[in-house]
Amino acid sequence: MSRFRPRRVVPVVLSASLLALGAPAIGAHAAPSVCTDMTDAFAPSTAGPGCPGSTPTPTPTPTPTPSSTGVPGVSIGSDGWITYSDAATDQLGVTGTVTTLDGTVQDDGSCQFDYTHTLTAAATTYQQEVGYNPATCQDRILTGSITPSQEATLVSPADSNTVDPEVPQNSSATGDASAGVTPVVQPYNENGAAVTPDSTSYSNAHTKTAWIDPINVTITSLATNLKWPLYGASGSVTARNNAYKFKYDGWSTSGTPKPSISSVSGGWKTGGAETFKNTDFEDLVIALLGLAGYAACGFNSDTAVFKHNVHVYGYRDGSSYHTWSDSKSGGCSNLVHHRTSHGHGWTS
Repeated sequence: MSRFRPRRVVPVVLSASLLALGAPAIGAHAAPSVCTDMTDAFAPSTAGPGCPGSTPTPTPTPTPTPSSTGVPGVSIGSDGWITYSDAATDQLGVTGTVTTLDGTVQDDGSCQFDYTHTLTAAATTYQQEVGYNPATCQDRILTGSITPSQEATLVSPADSNTVDPEVPQNSSATGDASAGVTPVVQPYNENGAAVTPDSTSYSNAHTKTAWIDPINVTITSLATNLKWPLYGASGSVTARNNAYKFKYDGWSTSGTPKPSISSVSGGWKTGGAETFKNTDFEDLVIALLGLAGYAACGFNSDTAVFKHNVHVYGYRDGSSYHTWSDSKSGGCSNLVHHRTSHGHGWTS
């Protein structure tokens, strides 16, 4: 079957010195056809680097001075790589492949990376950003796998903020019957457990991204979930978006997006985008990490901004496709690293 496959875009910007580590940085993973298709469907007000009218210039940001930041889990090597560690990755015993992605320098100095992934395995795919080199425009991503029960330990709690609480948003649509499709993947229920195929089988899948602070606390996350009919059967297509922001910071948000469901060749897609802004994230880092945290933030009091743009495609043959487009900027945001998980079942 011929399918349109989206690209992954990971723009990242890092300042030139350690004391400017808190200057604006972007780390993004983009949705399909970032200039047209998914940009229009889920984030109509945005347009990514490299779109028509953008003229890239090969001017990467300088290599930071080799040093420890004084902040646990964030360091700068003599080779110019900024390295992030993740306690959850260690605790879960995640092993896998660290892939170095070569990017293209854009006109704003960020790096664009292309990445695609179709899920056919039973396990949830787990990814963590482990390094970035602004001088060579390269990113390092650890890709491994975890079980549904392990992923459950990473589930973001219900948003209990007193201001702008995040409420899960749901959508449904009718999935019309079509010609029979040969199964390539066994169906999975909402808990991520395999079920026996039949003529009216459904499957479930999700994509989740999260921003993790230096003490390994999830500060924001967005998960999108999809349930769809398999093979040639008709039935309802349902979707849910779950968002979260850390309780003890002062946040403003664009609000949890209602999932948009649309048809694609051989299946359906859904997703959503949300922006989280925080005016006192730097204060929290300083309270936790003291002078080292203040220096590592570059004495930058700019509002911290964390963006999520997540998508999942479900196909009648049982396979699924996952993509995301996330970014960070503002005070202390360079101390924050990125984590993703995508697999069968639903999550929050």
